[in-house]
Amino acid sequence: MNWFALSLGAAVTQAAQFAVVKGRARDIPPLVIVTWTQAVACAGWGAFFLLTGHSLVAAGPAWPAVIGSSVLVLGMSGLLARASARGDISIVGPILALSPVFTVLPDAALSGTLPSPLGWLGLGLSLVGTMSLSGGASMLGRLRALFGRPDAMDALGAAFLLGFVAALDRWGALAIGTPSYLLYSHGLTALVALAIAAVAAPRGLAGSTTPRNVVTVVSHGLLAFAGTGMQTSALTMAPASYVNAIRRMSAVIAVLLGRALFREPEVGRRLTAAVLAC
Repeated sequence: MNWFALSLGAAVTQAAQFAVVKGRARDIPPLVIVTWTQAVACAGWGAFFLLTGHSLVAAGPAWPAVIGSSVLVLGMSGLLARASARGDISIVGPILALSPVFTVLPDAALSGTLPSPLGWLGLGLSLVGTMSLSGGASMLGRLRALFGRPDAMDALGAAFLLGFVAALDRWGALAIGTPSYLLYSHGLTALVALAIAAVAAPRGLAGSTTPRNVVTVVSHGLLAFAGTGMQTSALTMAPASYVNAIRRMSAVIAVLLGRALFREPEVGRRLTAAVLAC
């Protein structure tokens, strides 16, 4: 059950990231948040190698996974940061819980694994949970109300990208080990995000260096370092769709944090949806 415990730990850090962005980082451009987050996570893995003497494995055959994951993480993290900053994290969390649905096919292609019958049932329940997020007389009315929200659309895009990220991360981590793979992946993503942010959001990048903002983005980065490390380690022990599904327990925690910290509405319906999704 080690993979389960690691995935659950990653869920806690994911929900905490939602709350940090909504509570402290609404004025920081999403791309700048991604830059700092990936740089801090890369530094964390660099420190791991220095302190433990663990051998760094050459990227070798994992380079396609490193490059693909970096591109997808750039888009996924940016969408999540924007959704958390401008919307309700109790909506973002449950919709992100759809990501295991998008993991099944790429994971089958890359690693040759498919969910069991019980796993398929769980994926079906996640769809039911998402459809119950918004009220309405009909299913179509519910979906229109839900996906008319900008935060919901951003979260859905992030869920789609996360499905592919999980499959690539599993492939890369199995090839060269979790620490080496994540050092390369976080490092490349940080460099690409920094280059884009320097051109697209130079003022936001400069503004992120104030003491308050540094505390915010470093805290967010440390949460990402811990969460991604736990999730990727779990991915080497179990199918990506399973690991991704357990990490989506962050949906339940996000609903509770949204209510407790930001007094977000409709806690009953959103909590029901999150529980079904998980």
